[in-house]
Amino acid sequence: MVILKYHLTEEEYFEFNYYTSWASPQRRGYRTRYYLRILFWYSLIMSLYLFGNRNYNTNLGAIIFGVVAITYFLLIPTLIKKEIRQRVRGTLAMPENEHVLEEAEVTIMDTGIVDKDPATETKYSWEAIVWKTETPTSYYLYTNSHHAIVIPKRVMTNDQDRQELKRLFDQHLPLSSEFADK
Repeated sequence: MVILKYHLTEEEYFEFNYYTSWASPQRRGYRTRYYLRILFWYSLIMSLYLFGNRNYNTNLGAIIFGVVAITYFLLIPTLIKKEIRQRVRGTLAMPENEHVLEEAEVTIMDTGIVDKDPATETKYSWEAIVWKTETPTSYYLYTNSHHAIVIPKRVMTNDQDRQELKRLFDQHLPLSSEFADK
């Protein structure tokens, strides 16, 4: 059994939201469609402008549009992060979400997982975990496509907790739960 008590930081909550809504491998199709949609509309606007304006140097216009397009495409990840960060701050500012960053206690044992905070207590069987993801800073134990138990690695202060957590994950989470997001 591993008992972890911690306060999730705003940055950890942001990282979880960014990973879940944009950066995770299962969002690859969404990211591809997002970029293709932008490319389509930008190309359409550029074509209409360049071919509709016969008095304009088409080569120069294409170069200018190309430079702007490349710059925008390079800025997209930064813009997405900014948008998600604003959404997270807005969520955390709502009174009904104030408990998100308050102290949580997660108990992980052979019979399942208990996740408690000042507002809720939820018990999960191991079958409720549909996939597990490990990032450089946290473990995400997803119970559906948008909700996970977030366990920051920083809270495991000794090797005994790390080894016990690994044992519990290896024993109770099927290997497919780790490959579900690939």
